[in-house]
Amino acid sequence: MELKSSEQIENFSNKSTYSEEEKKYIMQRLNDQRKKEKQEKCKKRRYRRYSEEEKKNILRDLNDKRLEKQLYEEIAKRRVQYKKIYHFDIREFYKFRLMDREYFIETKDVEKLSSRPQILTLYHRTFGEMKKRDFLMKTVVYSDKIFISGDMLRVYFRGYTLESER
Repeated sequence: MELKSSEQIENFSNKSTYSEEEKKYIMQRLNDQRKKEKQEKCKKRRYRRYSEEEKKNILRDLNDKRLEKQLYEEIAKRRVQYKKIYHFDIREFYKFRLMDREYFIETKDVEKLSSRPQILTLYHRTFGEMKKRDFLMKTVVYSDKIFISGDMLRVYFRGYTLESER
């Protein structure tokens, strides 16, 4: 039974009971609609084919990103590797070289440093006690130095290294 006109379809949808032919038609139409939706979904999901040159470019870009990340991790590791650790009470500190005082930074604070400037506490010793002072600090990706600004308002960063074990 071929139902093509809109009148037949409208009449068809208003019925409450259907004949066998009408049931077959409904099922066929629903099945066709489902297949069509499935094909469209597969087309959207279909993977793009890359040429050999595009594959090489993608692999080269991924390798460059991996090498860059590895370099940054090595520099961050060099920043604290083979540095002398001082123990005061139960805390561990690194000592900065060539600063106007003997300033110390906690080992856990060094891990917090990033390229974005942030306020961290440095400590200096006076007659058996540790005094605190806040500094603006940051790191630069290509350097193993830690950049410190003593003045929060007039920011001027100077690079300092940590004291080595040797």
